[in-house]
Amino acid sequence: MANIRDYYRKNFLYEGHRLMLPEMRDKVVHTCSDCKFLIRIVGRDEVRPGCAAMLPRYASLARRVPAELKALDVLKEVGREGLQRVTEGIAPHRQACGKFQQGTKHPWSQPSEK
Repeated sequence: MANIRDYYRKNFLYEGHRLMLPEMRDKVVHTCSDCKFLIRIVGRDEVRPGCAAMLPRYASLARRVPAELKALDVLKEVGREGLQRVTEGIAPHRQACGKFQQGTKHPWSQPSEK
C-alpha cells in the first residue's frame, strides 16, 4: 500500500484546498498592483516594476514611497545585488507577498510625465 503522506503531497487538487488564517486573507486576495510598495524603476533603456519594501529607506514607512525611482538611486542605496532583489519576482499581476500594505492604485500602466 502506498504511503498516505505521499498521496496527499502528489495530489494537486487536495493541495489547493488549504486553510488560512483570517489575517492572511489580505495578502492572498490582493496583487502587487494593490500594494503601496510597487514602484517603477527607471533605467537608461527600460522601466521595470520593483518593490520598495526591499529598500531600507522606504520599508520602515518613515518616508513616503514614491511612484518611481531612478535605477541609479537604487544602485547607490543597495548595490547591484540589491537592485536585482528589488526587481526580481515583482509584477503587477502577481499575488501579494508578506510585506503587502494596502495603498492607492499606482499608475503603472500610464507613461511617465517627464
